[in-house]
Amino acid sequence: MRDLIAVFQSRRDAILFGRMMNKRRIRAMAMGTPSAVGSSCGLSVRFPSGALSAARQILSEGDYLSFQGFYEI
Repeated sequence: MRDLIAVFQSRRDAILFGRMMNKRRIRAMAMGTPSAVGSSCGLSVRFPSGALSAARQILSEGDYLSFQGFYEI
């Protein structure tokens, strides 16, 4: 199973999203955004693709206005 990254324009949003994933016991790790994806803040959150539903739920519950999208890595 491949991992996904959630890309954010705001470092604050990326860090908060990663904390919320970890709070739900989902392995999530902040990482530099790959240059092929690009991002002004350069920070994304990597997590297992099987946790995509939980990631979408977290995004819907919070104020993540800088969220740019999910990408498979």
